[in-house]
Amino acid sequence: MGGRIGARSAALIGDDVPTPEPADGWVEVNGVRLHYLDWGGAGRPPVLFLHGGSAHAHWWDFAIPLLAERFRCIALDLRGHGQSGRPANADYGLAAHAADVGAVVGALGLGGGGVVGHSFGGWVAMVYAGGAGTAIGALALLDSRPHIGVRSARMLEALRKLPHTRYASHDDAITRFRLLPTATRADAAVVAHVAAHGVIREADGTYLPRFDRRALAGAGAQDLTPHLRGARCPILAVRAALSEIVDAAAFQTYRAAVPDAELAEIADAHHHVMLDQPAMLADVLGDFLGRHLNGARA
Repeated sequence: MGGRIGARSAALIGDDVPTPEPADGWVEVNGVRLHYLDWGGAGRPPVLFLHGGSAHAHWWDFAIPLLAERFRCIALDLRGHGQSGRPANADYGLAAHAADVGAVVGALGLGGGGVVGHSFGGWVAMVYAGGAGTAIGALALLDSRPHIGVRSARMLEALRKLPHTRYASHDDAITRFRLLPTATRADAAVVAHVAAHGVIREADGTYLPRFDRRALAGAGAQDLTPHLRGARCPILAVRAALSEIVDAAAFQTYRAAVPDAELAEIADAHHHVMLDQPAMLADVLGDFLGRHLNGARA
């Protein structure tokens, strides 16, 4: 499971769906070297995918192949996550992440394209979209609240203080990996895939999670709806129907913040919707992005 998508994981997407191999890319922005996965497709409408907290770009490996024939798909490792560098000043605030996104959009020529953010990545996407103007053509937010409550901020701060678990081997890291929240409908091979890409080997042969725990406390309690109102593009909010993070009441706050926002719900999915129901998610995203990004094929 330590390589790319792999035969077993590719089979979970479906035999009739091409599973292109993404290329690794790097870009230096704001003093941090950021890593991204690029599925290619020059000339197609670009879409930038942002993962959640403590995750990485490979979380998109099961949904993006279902979209890669229509869009140029780029999955970014946020600063302090995956193979991206850690800022010297330990700035993991949403404004710093959003500035990174803007710089990546400029450096890679993704202007006018879509941005898709899951959970923490959705918060980053909201802040970015609020000041991006026409640099963003469509915004999709996946199981991400438009408000960060005091309880959520305190939980993230508590998680930041916990030490990283050290694993004796790569297999040990995969076996002991658990999602947070833990509930999932994903196949065990899908969970093992993201676990395999989420650790790094140390000099002594043990393995540690591949993210900076300080990044977990990068979002204090705040209202993100002003950023949503500042966005100059169509907005889609997606809720996982079984989500423990975004309940039905919280989901409806998008209506109050942005009355013309589109809302969609993915059935039989918990918070990690791109792992639980990648095909359903790709259908919803493909429809939304296809209607709003210039040059998208039906």
